[in-house]
Amino acid sequence: MRLSWIGLLLGILLIAASLARADIPSPFLYYLVRGGEETFEVTKAIDLARLAQEKGVRFEILAQRNKVGKPFRLKPGQTVIVDDTHIVPTELSHGLVINLPELKLYHFHQGAYQRRYSLAVGRRSWPTPDGDYYIVNKAKNPTWIVPASIREEMADLGREVLDRVQPGPQNPLGPYWIGTSAPGVGIHATNRPWSVGHAVSHGCIRMLPEEIAQLFPLVEVGNMVKIIYQPVKMALTVQGKIYLEAHPNIYGKKFDGMAWVKELVESHRLQDRIDWHKVSLVLKGKTGIAQDVTKTVAKPEELTISESPKPRQLGLFPLQSGDARLE
Repeated sequence: MRLSWIGLLLGILLIAASLARADIPSPFLYYLVRGGEETFEVTKAIDLARLAQEKGVRFEILAQRNKVGKPFRLKPGQTVIVDDTHIVPTELSHGLVINLPELKLYHFHQGAYQRRYSLAVGRRSWPTPDGDYYIVNKAKNPTWIVPASIREEMADLGREVLDRVQPGPQNPLGPYWIGTSAPGVGIHATNRPWSVGHAVSHGCIRMLPEEIAQLFPLVEVGNMVKIIYQPVKMALTVQGKIYLEAHPNIYGKKFDGMAWVKELVESHRLQDRIDWHKVSLVLKGKTGIAQDVTKTVAKPEELTISESPKPRQLGLFPLQSGDARLE
């Protein structure tokens, strides 16, 4: 009897531990890093927020880096430093990968990464679900059939309650709709492009109209759609460099960034190749920019050789390659 109670207790503890970690994404080591730093020359007047959307970077980080203040309007002739270095989540080789905290969609075709797109996703009180889905339909100039939950919200706010909205400028779906098997969730254009880059929707995934116009003909019904929740991403490139990227935890899920990194580093035996001070800065900053956190290794001429009765050969550390370039 006593053994039965002990077994039951252990089972309860294991379940509790599992539930405590339920919100924490499993560590996954990526390998592909894209983007980089560029000097962008403004050719026509543009709002800084719009430029941030087009470049796929966070508005506040772009404004801070370039010391741009209100009204955040850029004039022709200005130059802006843009760093869009990012780790590509490669869970799929064909289809769409959406990372909710990153507010980004990644398109893959027949094993080749194509590009990423900026998104608006569900707000914290109405989150977009993560999981494995697929595209169930596509439509141009769709009619919006207003869900019951949104009709109730319209009534609560004292607004006109609509059952459907015909195609046109008042239709929040815009001119393109890509339906997914996630209940009530689609990828669509928006008549509120300023919302892209924020978690503000009723669960659907919004894209800039001109960007979904590019994506729409490239995807097909049946393509996989994997929605992930990874506030932190790490990559080990073929050149041996370690990159780390951190984003705000938009849904406030249980997540310890440092513990997540340590678990991933230990599982891949990278403890001696990572700069923990840099890791701490990246996790604290949450800039959304992938940064090199590889431990700096002294150059050969900086190494000191102690006296020894026998000559010994110094092996170069594998990360010393001076011609390594960003993947």
